[in-house]
Amino acid sequence: MFAPIAAAADEEVIVEGEALAAPDPSRTSASVTVLAADESLARGVGVADLVDTAAGAQVQRLGGLGDFSAVSIRGSTLRQVEVFLDGIPLNPDGADVVNLAELPLSGFSRVEVWRGNAAASFLASPIGGVVNLVSRDAGPAELSASYGSWDSARATAFASHELVPVARGHAGDPVDFQLFADAFHTRGDFVYFDDNATTYNVLDDHFKARDNNDKRQANAHARARAERGDLVFTLLDAPLFREEGLPGATTIPAEAARLQTTRNLAVLAIDAPGAGGSVYHLFREEILDDRAGEVGTGQQWRADRYHTLGLRGRLAFAPAEWVVPTLAAGGRLDQLRTHDLLGNAEEIDHRRASGKLAASADLRFWGDRLTLSPVLIASAIASDTDTVDLATDPRLGVLLRPLPVLALKANAGRYFRPPDLTELYGDQGALEGNDDLLPERGTQADLGGRLDLPPAHWGRLALDLCAFWLWSEDRIIWVQNSQFTLYPVNYGKTGVQGIEAAVDATLIDHLDLAASLTWQKSLNLTAGSSLVNNELPRTPPLDVNLRASLFAGQRARLGYTYTYTAPNYWDGANLYLSAPRHLHGAFLRLQPTVRWPSMELAALNLLDTLVEVVPRDPADEDDADLVVVATEDFMSYPLPGRTFIFTLAWAI
Repeated sequence: MFAPIAAAADEEVIVEGEALAAPDPSRTSASVTVLAADESLARGVGVADLVDTAAGAQVQRLGGLGDFSAVSIRGSTLRQVEVFLDGIPLNPDGADVVNLAELPLSGFSRVEVWRGNAAASFLASPIGGVVNLVSRDAGPAELSASYGSWDSARATAFASHELVPVARGHAGDPVDFQLFADAFHTRGDFVYFDDNATTYNVLDDHFKARDNNDKRQANAHARARAERGDLVFTLLDAPLFREEGLPGATTIPAEAARLQTTRNLAVLAIDAPGAGGSVYHLFREEILDDRAGEVGTGQQWRADRYHTLGLRGRLAFAPAEWVVPTLAAGGRLDQLRTHDLLGNAEEIDHRRASGKLAASADLRFWGDRLTLSPVLIASAIASDTDTVDLATDPRLGVLLRPLPVLALKANAGRYFRPPDLTELYGDQGALEGNDDLLPERGTQADLGGRLDLPPAHWGRLALDLCAFWLWSEDRIIWVQNSQFTLYPVNYGKTGVQGIEAAVDATLIDHLDLAASLTWQKSLNLTAGSSLVNNELPRTPPLDVNLRASLFAGQRARLGYTYTYTAPNYWDGANLYLSAPRHLHGAFLRLQPTVRWPSMELAALNLLDTLVEVVPRDPADEDDADLVVVATEDFMSYPLPGRTFIFTLAWAI
């Protein structure tokens, strides 16, 4: 049953020595999953693959290796999830959809998935949740090289160094440096099933190669960190360059459309015990070359440049043992400049300013076994159209630990997201903006618990179970028309409810096991709408993930993965139903001695699933006929069949 409440709770992220402390899921009321980028994963796994294993998270993909991937949490839209890099937003206030394929997993030590009630220190009010990527820290230098199907190749390098300056015979405060670099290429011309857009005619069905799906990408994370007494100074720069073909929908393929993306995130941060601040600049340029008019509503050749300049700060103090208040504040300037490279049209410039203030506290009672975490976030956003959006979002988290191994959790709160500049004014390829959009507001609640058994001779075990409810008002949905052009509209009211379950275990020192299940029900609750009581687009009712690997120390590891996604509708009218997806994967890694490189062979979509069977007309209950369709994750964007990747990695 749908009825208002939503997520909240706060686990303060602090600096301890050199690294950001990982949140402890058993000591925060928040529904948070910490995913380690460790040896239990195949080296070909990406950020999207790892995030997809978290309960409540569903990743939507536009194809094969390196293709666009984005995450939805608890039935949210893709923009209702904010993605952070070391606590700095890549899409503040959901201003854009972050392509997880641009972020190589080997550059990070872990990924945190906050479902609904992210820590107040993020200064975020996303209706879905937060994904925070934490960079690798000091460690041995490492090189890796991969090659696989469709000329897919990747090379990565990581190095760290600590410098201790010496003056007059005395050692000074240390300065450490980390550098991660990644380069990727693929032709992407995998084979897929094409019904030639004639569902009722099987005579013209055939298999063909995915053309114009090649891509090249290079990125890096460079970080320097210095200590001066209790102060820690951090300088981070993360550049990206990506150039790719846009193959378009299979029924309307594009042979010449190209997209070039350049991004850079620069951050200067200062941290001290109980306090910290940062200033950052995020630049992103997207150049779309569609002079043939293949993927949009006409010929286009344009450059969109996004600038975000932000300032963030936080202060935590403990006036008494039972209370830890925290204050966080931030301001931001956003700019979108659009330049028409095809003609002589005047450059379009849109700007807006925003500010946020978050006040939170952990109130601890009963010998730390009961914690109340109230949060209040106030937001103000002013655009160049002289409109100002104001929001005050309260949250409350409750954590009860009756036993050291058991944590019971409850959260509720309000959330807010204004339409971003692309949703309002975009006109790029298959995306068209709508300047009449209203801000989204949401309410979310969850109730659950975590059982975390201490390590024993048989291993370790953690179990999570949570029920959640999410209501959105004026939810912004990208609607796909028959020409596969997307444009945003407001849905008056929507609801999602569901259950999340997860298990994480290591057994007898030789078996790693992680599994998650998400069941959810979504409805359009807009009274008077022709779509009322329909399921929301791209919200699968059931999602299952399994990872298991057998290992013998560092010498050998055999891994297996399985994902199941239930049929779900791609459109608000519930006319287009996706096929169910059962995808299997496996990998074998060998390393005879620590002086040898590790050698790994991984297979994705191990059973080479290219087609599925679905009802011909899901809207007609009397039509019992079935049809064969391509295995797709997004309407008319097929997934590849069996994919092999061979990787060599050296620790120096």
